[in-house]
Amino acid sequence: MARKRSDPAQRRAREAARRAAAAERIGPRPKRTSRPRQPMPLYDRNPPGAFYREWARPTLPQGTVGGSPLDVAETQFGRDSSEADTMRTLLRYADIYGTQIPVAAARHLETLSRLSGMAADAASAQGITEDEAVESLHSLHAQGLLLVDDDGSVWLTVPPGTPYSAPDGGWAFVEKRMEAPEGVVAALASD
Repeated sequence: MARKRSDPAQRRAREAARRAAAAERIGPRPKRTSRPRQPMPLYDRNPPGAFYREWARPTLPQGTVGGSPLDVAETQFGRDSSEADTMRTLLRYADIYGTQIPVAAARHLETLSRLSGMAADAASAQGITEDEAVESLHSLHAQGLLLVDDDGSVWLTVPPGTPYSAPDGGWAFVEKRMEAPEGVVAALASD
């Protein structure tokens, strides 16, 4: 015997009744913030705090034409100069953070991860070098999953515009991962 096809209107009505009954039992769905379609650079997420007030871009020095910024810095100041070293650091950060780099936060994260031993612990646990562990921390920072707070501590965070961000759609500070050593914040404040 052939099965009788049900009326689409009746099917929709039954489904709507089932959903209404389930919502009554369970309650309303929690409000979730929408996800960005493409990974958003840290700069565009506008992180809070003193460490994120100034952003740098590795560019050619004034009055120079052509070549990479590192080549120009090495030619102008010398291969072993502090300017060339700074340009190397900026270019390394640019590979991770993109065109806008939170230099104060990135340098603080790198210094603190090495001083606290977190980079060494991560390296031994994962079988990688300490430099690779620091690069991994920078990657998390660039995604907004780690932030440097005003007191110099490093927090595990949830960026705005993600499903588990703060209820107002802002940054959610979840867990303190590294405490700033005494004197480090005072030294940063005096700069």
